[in-house]
Amino acid sequence: MSVRDQLRRLAQYRPQGPWWRRLRIVAFALVGASIALALAGRVPAKVGPFETTIAARPSLTGHTVVHLAPLGTIELDTHDWPLAVDLRVNEIAVADADRIADNPEAVRRLGDEAAGEVRSALVGLAIRCLVVAMIGGALGALVATASWRSALAGVGVAALLVTVTGLGSYATYNANAVAEPRYTGLLTRAPAAVGDVEQVIDRFGEYRAQLADLVDNVATLYLAGERLPTFDSRHTIRVLHVSDVHLNPAAFDLMDTLIDQFDVDVVADTGDLTDWGTQPETGLVQRIGKLGVPYVYVRGNHDSRVTQAAVDRQPRTIVLDGRAATVAGLRFWGIGDPRYTPDKNQPVGQGVERDRAQAFAPTVAKSLVDDEPPAVDVAMVHDPRMAADLGGAVPLVLAGHTHKVQVGTIDPPDPDEADDADSSSTASTTTTTAAEGEEPEETRLLVEGSTGGGGLRGLQGDKPLPLTASVLYFDGTTHRLLAYDAVTVSGLGGTGATIDRHILAPSGSGARDSAGR
Repeated sequence: MSVRDQLRRLAQYRPQGPWWRRLRIVAFALVGASIALALAGRVPAKVGPFETTIAARPSLTGHTVVHLAPLGTIELDTHDWPLAVDLRVNEIAVADADRIADNPEAVRRLGDEAAGEVRSALVGLAIRCLVVAMIGGALGALVATASWRSALAGVGVAALLVTVTGLGSYATYNANAVAEPRYTGLLTRAPAAVGDVEQVIDRFGEYRAQLADLVDNVATLYLAGERLPTFDSRHTIRVLHVSDVHLNPAAFDLMDTLIDQFDVDVVADTGDLTDWGTQPETGLVQRIGKLGVPYVYVRGNHDSRVTQAAVDRQPRTIVLDGRAATVAGLRFWGIGDPRYTPDKNQPVGQGVERDRAQAFAPTVAKSLVDDEPPAVDVAMVHDPRMAADLGGAVPLVLAGHTHKVQVGTIDPPDPDEADDADSSSTASTTTTTAAEGEEPEETRLLVEGSTGGGGLRGLQGDKPLPLTASVLYFDGTTHRLLAYDAVTVSGLGGTGATIDRHILAPSGSGARDSAGR
């Protein structure tokens, strides 16, 4: 027999016998069951406020993947059996999310509830996978031999596949896998944040409970300070300066108390209402419309244009971004921070932030000086470094950003430098506010701390940041700042609240302070 004839016979060979037939049925049943699981092995499930889909599919390695579009995925090595479990978040139930956000106690219950919901969903998934796999196995076996006996065998093979895979995954389950996740996409920033959030959540309930009592103490403290000099509200304009709320609802509780007890005419907010500037964060902005007084606002580096638009939609709000407005008799001018720190597509870092703030200072000065009369009484910026060129251009600058209370002055530009500068420079423009031959007026700088105590980040340290705000008293006729009360409410574990009153002498003659606690 020639080699050609041997090859022809080998090509025409068809395995025969019962073992081959059984092997064929098993192989086709396994393929049919696997395809069926990949196509239909999923169930919908509600986990906390999330509407999800949980699916199971054959895989070379055992793992669980949580899909959080568009943020990325979280992968967990939960088991060693060749099965992949996918949990995909489809949408969030707004009502449930609001309930959790408004009630810190709900955060604690969420873990237990979610665990029970996931267990129920996995049981449902196992049952569905068993049914789907048996249907797929029967169809695969029918393709192999077109026999009902083969179909029954395919059902048994599929049932055995699901049972063995399920028991294997359960036996190799690693509960510690949740502590060692792998992130993709934007969630690669999550590992550093997860631990912080866990610590904050543990303390937030206690913090807010104590804070409610402390806010009430502010009113009592003020009424008890009878030895403090008083200002007749009929002849003064009272401005509440707040800054860096950073999503802390307790900041608005404090504002409510101070507005009522100090008979405040207008609130001046120097930015950073939010942490990330996202749409969900704008829910807190609605508290502005409930304060009952005008609210003047400039954008901070953590506030987006979305945040600014949300503030602008609230009643009695005045958003300043390179313009002036007269509110409660005072002429306010402000400009938003050009930076947007949460955007990591641009260079970040302390050096970059400092350089950008300093580079923006000439733009701030030129924009202020170009504003038409009447003269500005109060200028508002977020970062005090952006006001570096406002010396002599305005009597008072309000700022925030640093989370530390600072009081000082901004020096007017040097006239000799102004003469040498280009006509478009900041130095030459700022000196135009003083008449020929007159010394430029001194510019006071008041930098507020954080009215939100730094937000959730303020709880991460051993000593959470205090909540701070200031009540400013302006002469109703001259519009000059007469005095201010520095209000400090201690953070978690603190001892209470303090109010320091500072009486200001006329500009240029120094200041004398009297403090009350």
